[in-house]
Amino acid sequence: MMHTLTAGHPEPSRHRPKALREALEPGIAELVRHARDGRLVLYVGAGLSVAPPASGPRGSTVADRLRPYVAEILGVGIEQITDPTLEALGERIGQDAPQRMADLKERASAAENFVDMEPNYGHEAVALLLREGLADVVSVNWDLGIETAGLRLEITIEGVSSAAQRQQLAPTRYPLYKVHGCASRPSTLQLTNAEVDKPPRWAAAEVQRALAGGTVLFIGLGTVGVYVSEPVEELIPLWTEAGATIRVVDRDGPSPAWREVLGPGADDVGMPFTADVFLDGLLRAITVGALSNAEHSIRLIAEEDAWAHTMLGGCVAVRRALESSTADAVLRWWRDGVRGLAPGQQFVFNDAGRQALMGVARIAGEDGGELVAQGAGGHLTLRSEKRYFEIVCRPGQRFRVVSDAARERVRRRREAGLYAEPGIITVVVHGAEGTFPAHTAPVDIAGASVDAPSIAAGAEDGVVLVRAERLVAGEQAA
Repeated sequence: MMHTLTAGHPEPSRHRPKALREALEPGIAELVRHARDGRLVLYVGAGLSVAPPASGPRGSTVADRLRPYVAEILGVGIEQITDPTLEALGERIGQDAPQRMADLKERASAAENFVDMEPNYGHEAVALLLREGLADVVSVNWDLGIETAGLRLEITIEGVSSAAQRQQLAPTRYPLYKVHGCASRPSTLQLTNAEVDKPPRWAAAEVQRALAGGTVLFIGLGTVGVYVSEPVEELIPLWTEAGATIRVVDRDGPSPAWREVLGPGADDVGMPFTADVFLDGLLRAITVGALSNAEHSIRLIAEEDAWAHTMLGGCVAVRRALESSTADAVLRWWRDGVRGLAPGQQFVFNDAGRQALMGVARIAGEDGGELVAQGAGGHLTLRSEKRYFEIVCRPGQRFRVVSDAARERVRRRREAGLYAEPGIITVVVHGAEGTFPAHTAPVDIAGASVDAPSIAAGAEDGVVLVRAERLVAGEQAA
């Protein structure tokens, strides 16, 4: 666990993300391509967890909490425990009472709210990037802020802090490589300088793989362990010749430790932002890029087929409505209704997500007029004068299953009071198997698969399901 903020800076309030229309911070836009290519690695430190409401502690705070216990273990007065750092305390126990190291780790895991930490914006942003398959994440933090943020997105992010865990990771879980251990498993905590600087072989291999194969963003990591600095030093000649593959994101720029490792190149790779500000900018760049990607696909169709001009007009209206929303809200509206993708499988940049948005654009174009986007976080809604729009994706599932899932999503959002205006709720569905029933079918068979060419299904609950693939192919919506 490493801590990076310097004294003298007041604690900030909870980060308020910017709207999509806001200009991006320098150096962020070009990272989207690396994320889409699967080459983006986030290597996060304490600077991610210090922002409220997480308000993660500095190492010195944890050390102060542990001093009385260290004195108790050693049978000395607390005034004799003057070791300045958490790692030094660990070294003291390792030398004088090694049989009590497990007890110290147990107490350290409960010294702060590591397990029950309330996620901040940065934690939520990292969870969104993991879910979207746009980044691998390595962390030196003990806390479960990212894991809890994942649960709120209805995905399971598992902190991997041992070679055995890495090998046994379930295929439905998203790995978070925690190289200094996890507070939920106290025995994995790295407490001594030797442990921090020389982690297990699996962790060193993970770091070296990331540095060699991707663009690595060191976020809120002011201290450089041996296992980071050695591979960085080996790669310095490569990135100085062929373009930087490393970025150091920290509010005050690269720390003295980083400058020692990076030398004259430190200022070239430094990005002086807090973790929240940087991750907000990265999500905005990704969201704008994904929206632009969908519009580009529509323009290509419109060059050949006149019917697509309606879809193009709808896409312009969708983007205009969403530009006042935040990136995290747009990504959640676009992606929260998706199930069945493997961890690491992208959506918003791939055919499924692109076609789903194109389907929304097609119907929005046919409705005409301006669209309205309202709400934040997972409560964003998008509507025309006639309807609300939702997106659902269930690859390979039958229509009846997808219909139930879509209606359950609508029910939950309806109970949350998100559909304030009258109108139907149109759910654009991608990936469902079977033929959708005709929208004119009686309600009592609206959930059954029938042999009908129509692409829409209506029901008395005001929910209409529409197949994205056929909208994109030019067939008429109900």
